[in-house]
Amino acid sequence: MAPVSTTKTGQPLDRQALDSMLRRRLFYTPSFEPYGGVSGLYDYGPPGCALQANIVDIWRKHFVLEEDMLEVDCTMLTPHEVLKTSGHVDKFADWMCKDPKTGEIFRADHLVEEVLEARLKGDKEARGQKVEEKEDADAKKKKKKVKDIKVLKLDDNVVKEYEEILAKVLTMHRQELFEQLME
Repeated sequence: MAPVSTTKTGQPLDRQALDSMLRRRLFYTPSFEPYGGVSGLYDYGPPGCALQANIVDIWRKHFVLEEDMLEVDCTMLTPHEVLKTSGHVDKFADWMCKDPKTGEIFRADHLVEEVLEARLKGDKEARGQKVEEKEDADAKKKKKKVKDIKVLKLDDNVVKEYEEILAKVLTMHRQELFEQLME
């Protein structure tokens, strides 16, 4: 059950009333509203612009000034011709798979990658080699797909095959990923 949102006084939050108030006070309005609007596009009024500017200012102070990152400003829309030329229209797909027991959904290439890396880690441990943990900036965001790592020495040919698969897993087509998932 999803948690119930409340106001600061503990009253249940009425989303429709909040949305209505924000629109009346011109925080935002759907883009092209007089012509029926466009789903997902919004225009900001004076208070919305001020709020957005404050958020960007805080973001800029943290990332650009404190973290020494560089700021760029790019277009948010990409023409169809660019996506077609780059191959994204014809070839881009993130194949997904669902765990029948838990119902969790994973990217197929990430699942294959994590399982093979876990098996190779187990092989290294079985051979008495030091296993280095990779520091991943997105580790907290990642779902853990491999629950237990079995310490098992693999045949050298199997290790080589796993390393070759890992080298090309991100470029595999649907059928190749399906075959890897079935193994």
